[in-house]
Amino acid sequence: MVGNETIHNQHRRSFSHDYREKGTYMVTMVVEGREPVFGHIEGHAKGKSGTNEAPHMVLSDLGRQVLEKEIRKISHYYPMVEVWRTAIMPDHIHLLIRVREPLPEGKHLGSIVRGFKTGCTRAWWNLNPIAPIGNAMGTRAAVPEASVAVPEASAAVPEASPSGIPAVRAASPSGLLRPVLFQKGYHDRIINRPGMLENIKRYMAENPLRARIRQECPKLMERQLHLWISGREYAAFGNLFLLKYPLKEQVFFHRKDATTGQPTESTEAYQQERRRLLQIAEEGTVLVTPGISKGENLVVSDALDAQLPLILLQKEPIGEYWKPSQRRFYACATGRLLILAPWQNEGSSDYARFHHLNNLAKEICEATEMRIMGFDRLK
Repeated sequence: MVGNETIHNQHRRSFSHDYREKGTYMVTMVVEGREPVFGHIEGHAKGKSGTNEAPHMVLSDLGRQVLEKEIRKISHYYPMVEVWRTAIMPDHIHLLIRVREPLPEGKHLGSIVRGFKTGCTRAWWNLNPIAPIGNAMGTRAAVPEASVAVPEASAAVPEASPSGIPAVRAASPSGLLRPVLFQKGYHDRIINRPGMLENIKRYMAENPLRARIRQECPKLMERQLHLWISGREYAAFGNLFLLKYPLKEQVFFHRKDATTGQPTESTEAYQQERRRLLQIAEEGTVLVTPGISKGENLVVSDALDAQLPLILLQKEPIGEYWKPSQRRFYACATGRLLILAPWQNEGSSDYARFHHLNNLAKEICEATEMRIMGFDRLK
């Protein structure tokens, strides 16, 4: 249904949520080609918070226009909508949006986002009057247009250009194809759990810091899409050198104790094994687990809190722009965590796939052959 906007296209559309009704969302829009058109980051990762030494954004002319004009137009066209917080990064934008009342008939969250994206694109055209696609086609530059955040109904629809660059036909006398500013679609996260709003605010505020950490600590923040371990292909995010640690041990617990039928984590035997695992991790052993059962998850949480070396397996794919949750991100940044996702997760059910991940954890602990396609850093 268009009104509910529940079509899942890898941008986190919820099948059960009605995007026409009241709600709070973090919306993310990414620039086509990840071009840093909104500015750049200054400062360094160890800079004191609240000073110019801390990582912070320096907005470009377009970035300032988006912040000072285009974002404000959202509430102008939709008075029932508030933009609570904004995080403009060089190549993407996060908006924390609150819809206080149901949206007008036929409108939903996507209507707001499309209108905003159209306004930003026109502001970009206005600041860059020479049309790259038009010039490539040997035609004259388009006439600059005013930056107006139009409602969804009149927003231009992207079409294919001869160069293959996503484009729209400008609403001007020239009628030229003009490049679009943003990638198609957007990412939304529904904020509906206790504490989630504060975590999202902190996440948005720390965007420049995380970006600077990635730049300053490349060896600790590797993302590899083709990593081979014992003949299996994985994608990876985090400290790849954990794979070369000489001592690795699997963390594996069943959900229930085989003898008593009680939850495993409630038994004394579990508590003893949990203490042993944390002790050997303090001594330099890397713990390896998918963290599926509660007993495994408790050890994972302990290891993250104590900044112990950890390799986590997950069934969720790691793509080009995937990144972990905030807590795990910082564990990667400090070199204490590596996240692995197998390209092929065997099994027709969740139980079979989880069982497979545990088998992979054991295999990684015993592996002697590891390589990254095109790289030799682990040799």
